[in-house]
Amino acid sequence: MEWFEPMDPILTNTVIQGNGWIHQVKWDGIRGLCYKEDNNIRLYTKSRRERSQWYPEVVGEIMGLISCSQVVLDGELIVPDEKGRPSFHDIMSRDRVKRQERLKHYMKKYPVRYMVFDILFRNGEDLRKLPLSKRTEILHETLKSSDTVRTVENYPDGDALFSLMKEKDMEGIVSKNADSPYIGGKKHKMWYKTKVTKYLTATVYGLKIKENEVKSLVIAEYENGSLKPVGSVSSGLSQKDRATLFAALPQLLQDKDTGAGKNNDGIIPIKPVLNVIVSYIEREQNGSLRHPVLVGFTGEKPGHL
Repeated sequence: MEWFEPMDPILTNTVIQGNGWIHQVKWDGIRGLCYKEDNNIRLYTKSRRERSQWYPEVVGEIMGLISCSQVVLDGELIVPDEKGRPSFHDIMSRDRVKRQERLKHYMKKYPVRYMVFDILFRNGEDLRKLPLSKRTEILHETLKSSDTVRTVENYPDGDALFSLMKEKDMEGIVSKNADSPYIGGKKHKMWYKTKVTKYLTATVYGLKIKENEVKSLVIAEYENGSLKPVGSVSSGLSQKDRATLFAALPQLLQDKDTGAGKNNDGIIPIKPVLNVIVSYIEREQNGSLRHPVLVGFTGEKPGHL
């Protein structure tokens, strides 16, 4: 079968309103396309990497759940945490396994679920031109759900689902036009994603500088009276901010006698006198922020808003 380019939702800041839209949980994982031809199951990532051997629990389970000989499914491979929320850190840890002899250990530690939300092809018929509502009917006719492989639920109220995702500390929602065909890429106005944005007030404790320009701020939060690093942020840092910080560097250095010396990580330590508000999607297990964006500088004390 040919390669089916995945349809990508477009990022929006507000939940899509109006009739004719369905809303789904945005599962924070790795996009997975499943190709079945007779007794052969292949799993591919969005970038066309075949991962069939590395997710045997999905491959083995899905064979008995599909009621046709030929099909292409679209979904998300996730690893739930102890609260049932998808953990991006855990699915990435699972996907990075390179040695087959380690696979059983990681299957037990990071059990994968396949959340299926679309069907693109069945028994020689290309379904992509059909409306999403019809494809959903065909999907439910074709695929049974189990603990490992599940069809994604549709919700009519996007605002209510988005509020629930905020309450559960999950990534967000995807809103889809019920009449939408399946169009590879983002050249459409039919699928949108709205992410739950979180905020943190943090302290700048270092600068990354290259060619006489501030490239990013190294930020931290206070934990038990000490600064704990949470990552670095460059998105949202304006050229004016970069120039102002570089000009003020002599006054910001922790030890003026040593000059602008970098530590082993290429970071120039500065006095913890600047506080910033950053937005982010979620935290990694080590506490670092995922996709941080600078909102602005603030006089507020560090901590969660």
